[in-house]
Amino acid sequence: MPIALEITLILVLVAVAVALVPLLYQLRKSAQAMDLFLLSTKLDLAQIAEDVHASRLRMDHLASTLQSTLYEFSVFAKSVGELGGWLKELQTNFRTSLESASRNFGGIIGGISAVLAFLKTRQTPHEPE
Repeated sequence: MPIALEITLILVLVAVAVALVPLLYQLRKSAQAMDLFLLSTKLDLAQIAEDVHASRLRMDHLASTLQSTLYEFSVFAKSVGELGGWLKELQTNFRTSLESASRNFGGIIGGISAVLAFLKTRQTPHEPE
């Protein structure tokens, strides 16, 4: 092998080695930065998971509170409905009783008027014509 070829090969290998050192150094720095990024992301994701879990627990509590409130409201609404039915029945009975009493009172007044008219016609003497 000629000496020039050996020197050229040695120079090429030195140049490649000199070029690889900064490349490997930059690759090491990138790997360290990636490691820090992944660690930070892991902590952030853990915090997000805790926040989501706490939010879910609050939503569960809110849902159970809403469910019990709606149940109590449905019981109240049912009671109001039953009260409304009872009042309607009471009004119907009162109206029926009032109509019956007014018919009876009207009948009594009509009877008294008829008796008074009859007595009036009997008490007045007939005038001869």
